[in-house]
Amino acid sequence: MAKIYVQDNERAVLFLKGEAPRVLQPGAHSYSKKAGRLEVIDLRPTLLRVAGQETLTLDGVGIKCGATVTYKVIDPIAWCTATSEDSGAHEFLYLDSQLAMRDIIGKVSATDLLASRSQISKDFQELLTPNQATYGIELVSAQIRDIAFPGELRSQFAQVALAKQESAAALERARGEQATLRSLANAARQLESNPNLRQLRALMALERGNGQLIIKADD
Repeated sequence: MAKIYVQDNERAVLFLKGEAPRVLQPGAHSYSKKAGRLEVIDLRPTLLRVAGQETLTLDGVGIKCGATVTYKVIDPIAWCTATSEDSGAHEFLYLDSQLAMRDIIGKVSATDLLASRSQISKDFQELLTPNQATYGIELVSAQIRDIAFPGELRSQFAQVALAKQESAAALERARGEQATLRSLANAARQLESNPNLRQLRALMALERGNGQLIIKADD
């Protein structure tokens, strides 16, 4: 008889010949290796890294991107029996992630891809969600990341960003100049309509400049 101790963060699935698989809870257990086999499943969140791959955007731009998928097993039996692989549904989830990533990227243009990365990751996770029950998992997070554009396209994006910054700065300067002109025009109208205000401004200028002021009486 083989003995095994299942940790608190684990569950073990026991497969005996002629019997339905059953889950072993944390604690010490014994089983016959001749009568069946045992799969130990870690219930803690697992990080799946999808390697970078080249794919095409909607407008035919070739980009390279990868993804990360974090999941945890909530149904050990489904995880072990969903596929014929010894690693459970891990390889199938990896393949699903690759296909979902290609599908998402192929539906957006290169410009939209740059501007809406958070929405793209949200759509990516939604594509993977239907397979949760099949694989006995719960998706914690899923993100498309490390998006790399061709060198010439990166240069174009940089030029567009610089042009936007220069345009914003020019607009701000124009607004400042307009505000100054409006202020000067208002001051001119006030001086023209109020002679006493002109004299007051002259006295204030004299005080600041410590100069002389000659006032000529009207004939």
